[in-house]
Amino acid sequence: MMPRRLAFPLAVALACAAGGARATAVPMDDDQLAQVSGQGVAILVHLELNAALLAGATMDSRISAGFTVDGTTTYAIAQNLGGMLNLFAVTLDPSARSDGSSYLAIGMPYLLQAREFGVRAIAVQTDPTGPITHSLGSVLLNGSANMTGQLDVWPK
Repeated sequence: MMPRRLAFPLAVALACAAGGARATAVPMDDDQLAQVSGQGVAILVHLELNAALLAGATMDSRISAGFTVDGTTTYAIAQNLGGMLNLFAVTLDPSARSDGSSYLAIGMPYLLQAREFGVRAIAVQTDPTGPITHSLGSVLLNGSANMTGQLDVWPK
């Protein structure tokens, strides 16, 4: 039986030694790369934006865009964008059609989850930093959805 205080350092030493046994990278030309096949890449996203809003914190973060018409500048304002959003998993898969042309298949996430994700107030006013007194409403997503399908993108 190995003493406990030696087990961890031995495991770390073995992991480091195994890490050195790597193959050397070899450059490939276009014909060789065309023969490589795989399953693409999966991207999983866990996004918490202005997460303090989920705990009820008061803040005033804004995204605004100004528009000038007849000398008057008016701002469209989205106040307190934030919440939690999960996307599991968006896939990127370079693919080829039967005619030999290539495209990128972007797979929709099979699970989308949202918790209070969106903007708390939407307004249009002339002062971008002033208090929002006439909110046009809010857009908040809560819940989950399952998606199927893919978006195919071809080069021009």
